[in-house]
Amino acid sequence: MTSDHFDRLPDPLLLLIFNSTSDIKTLIRCRAVSRRFNALVPQSDSLVLRVDRVISPSEPDDDDEGESFFLALLRSVFKSLHELVSPKPCQGHPARPQNSPTRILRGFERIRELEIELPTGDLKLEKGASIRWRAEFGKTLKSCVILGFRSVGGGGENDTGTNLGGGLKMRVVWTISALIAASARHYMVKEVATAHGELRRLVVRDREGEGTVVMDEGGLREWREEGGGGGGEEEDVEVGGGGGGVWWRNNRTPVPAVRMRMRHEARLELGGGVRMEGATLVVVRPVDGGGSEATSEEEQGRDAELACGAFGGAYGEAVERLLKSRSYLLEMNSF
Repeated sequence: MTSDHFDRLPDPLLLLIFNSTSDIKTLIRCRAVSRRFNALVPQSDSLVLRVDRVISPSEPDDDDEGESFFLALLRSVFKSLHELVSPKPCQGHPARPQNSPTRILRGFERIRELEIELPTGDLKLEKGASIRWRAEFGKTLKSCVILGFRSVGGGGENDTGTNLGGGLKMRVVWTISALIAASARHYMVKEVATAHGELRRLVVRDREGEGTVVMDEGGLREWREEGGGGGGEEEDVEVGGGGGGVWWRNNRTPVPAVRMRMRHEARLELGGGVRMEGATLVVVRPVDGGGSEATSEEEQGRDAELACGAFGGAYGEAVERLLKSRSYLLEMNSF
């Protein structure tokens, strides 16, 4: 009788249900329900891929064969980011992942909105320190907003950390780390952006809320029209410079020359008794992103608009407070 009730539902209504479900694992299982479901599920256009764990290519996966390939790719990306924080000497070229995220999505015909949720953030910071970042991409980085802080909460009188991990140098290192994490995620989904021509919005975020990569309709169009920005790169990169930095091997989209407008407050007292120690806001944009004729006030206005749209809640309140602070402008070459 249940099957008869579903048979009475028109196809557009079933597709609306599938799009509301969005979870790829659930939709793949729905394909086994009936021939009609098997034919309709691939037409779902709003999808969410939740990655539960990172496994090795040789470890079997009980759910979906395609998913194991994707998790193997994530393992490779996370390993590179972990080596940035806990570096080891490079020992030859690591094995390239043999499969891509497109394997999971190959059964879906008309994806328009896709969200990928990773199990964890990419940055491993000292205890009590946190970073939130949001980056927008086209063929390459368009903008990135980074909020760093030592602690969030009521805390006690003995709380420390007002210099946010060692002052300006550490804040710059954290900014570079966030940019590398963002460019690695962008590289990770480049095949998806190329393969699905109807895709209008692609978001890659992590369950911990650390970072988000966004490619909107304009960014995806730019990617396709300009050939995906010439692809990514695999190379040894020195973070720190001067011959004394950290060398690591990575797969990522190159970060263009950027300027970074930085604001910092030793302590922020926010609503609800929330306190942030060593709060730092950094707005990153390509050097030519605002146009050569833009005035300083116009540039700061654009930066403020980007920053205000990046976070919500207490983080949004912290951004609003930090935008009233004195700003420092730094520039960095492409890497």
